[in-house]
Amino acid sequence: MLVGEDCYVLPEPSTSSISGVRLEFPGGTLRLLFDYDKDGITCNSGLMFKRVRAHSHIAESHCPAWKIEASYDKLVKISDSELIKELLESTVEDQRASFSLNHYMIYFDSDGCYEIVAESWEALPEKEGSLS
Repeated sequence: MLVGEDCYVLPEPSTSSISGVRLEFPGGTLRLLFDYDKDGITCNSGLMFKRVRAHSHIAESHCPAWKIEASYDKLVKISDSELIKELLESTVEDQRASFSLNHYMIYFDSDGCYEIVAESWEALPEKEGSLS
C-alpha cells in the first residue's frame, strides 16, 4: 500500500477534539463527524464519503505507526491499494467496471485510523456547536 495524495487537512488538530469522532453509515453514504475547540468556540465539521464499498476502524492502541504518520489529522488517498484489488477480485467480472473505487485513510489522535473505500468524498461545512 502506497500513500498517495493528501486530500484534506482537519480544520483544527484532533487533539482539540471535544466529543471524539462519530461514524454514521446508514448505507451507501458514510459520514465521519468531529467537533473541536477553535479559539474558544466549539465547532463541528465532517467528511462525507459517497458510494461506500468498504470501511474499517483501527483503535489507536492497535494502529501501525506508518498509518499514524501517513494520515495524522489528514485524509490521504492510498495508491495501489491491496484492499481495492481484493474487492475487485471478489466482484463479478462483468460488474467490475461499474465501480469507481478510491481508498482513503485518516487518523484522529486518541481515536484511531479510519479507512474508507468509496467513489468520492467531500468536506462538510463547519458549524458552531458540539456533536453531543
